[in-house]
Amino acid sequence: MIEADAGKRANEGFNQLLEELRPDLLRFAYWLARDRAVAEDVVQETLIRAWRAQAALKDRAAAKSWLFTIARREHARLYERKRLPTVELDELVVAESTELAQQPDGDWHDLRRAILGLTEEYREPLVLQVLGGFTTQEIASQLGLTQQAVLTRLFRARNQLRDVYLASGDIATE
Repeated sequence: MIEADAGKRANEGFNQLLEELRPDLLRFAYWLARDRAVAEDVVQETLIRAWRAQAALKDRAAAKSWLFTIARREHARLYERKRLPTVELDELVVAESTELAQQPDGDWHDLRRAILGLTEEYREPLVLQVLGGFTTQEIASQLGLTQQAVLTRLFRARNQLRDVYLASGDIATE
């Protein structure tokens, strides 16, 4: 009876932890997927996997990093399992589709496009730091790198973004 109560309290604590981290997880999944519905599916699958494997989490302080790793892997699984639907551009032109005329949201779109233009080795640490709020040590642990390698990648990512904006004339030089 006492063990059942302890297990129930542990489950409630784990549920609370998952709910606290869910918004960060959703932001990260949205960044990966670029689609709200897909991001919500990734988060749902992540939480299910985390629930099933909760005994594997030895340190609650590592929960955020652990969940982000699960989410990243879940997102990758989506693209391993299925092919994304494609649309023929010629069909859109012939149909005079309004999709061709839609303009993305200005500055945010430009920044997002610039970040997506980075190679994955630079983009991933930057996204983990900026959106995930992870320290360089946590990023190093997640990506299997040294902390110095993460710092180098972050530095290079920021320089590449700055160069993109300088080239476009969107920011002034000092």
